Amino acid sequence: MESLVKLFGRYGPLAIFIFALTPLPDDLLFIPLGILRYKFIKAFVPALIGKILMIYILAYFGQIGANIILLIFGEGNQWIGMTITTVSLAIILVILLRVDWEKVLQKYMSKRGERKG
Repeated sequence: MESLVKLFGRYGPLAIFIFALTPLPDDLLFIPLGILRYKFIKAFVPALIGKILMIYILAYFGQIGANIILLIFGEGNQWIGMTITTVSLAIILVILLRVDWEKVLQKYMSKRGERKG
C-alpha cells in the first residue's frame, strides 16, 4: 500500500494511465488515490483514456490474429482457431492470476532505490 501511495504521489496521471492500459490490478488503484485525496477528474480522465486505448489495441490485434488463423487454417477449419484461441486465453489468464503484483512492485521500488543510492 505504501509503495502505491509513493508511486501515485510521484507519477500521478501517468501511473493511472499505465494501470488502466495494462492488466495491472487497477481495482487497487483507487484506494491509494482516495488516501491521497486525488481529484476525481485528474484520476478519471487518464483511466478512461487508458481503458479505451486498451480496448482498441485488443480489438486490433484480435482482428489481426483472427486473420492469421484464417489464413493458416482456412475458412472451413474454424474450430482449430477457436481451440487455439481458448488455450491461449487460458494460459494468459493463469499467468496473470499467478503473478504477485505486490512482490513485482516491491522489487521494482527496491531496484529504483538502489540506483538512487
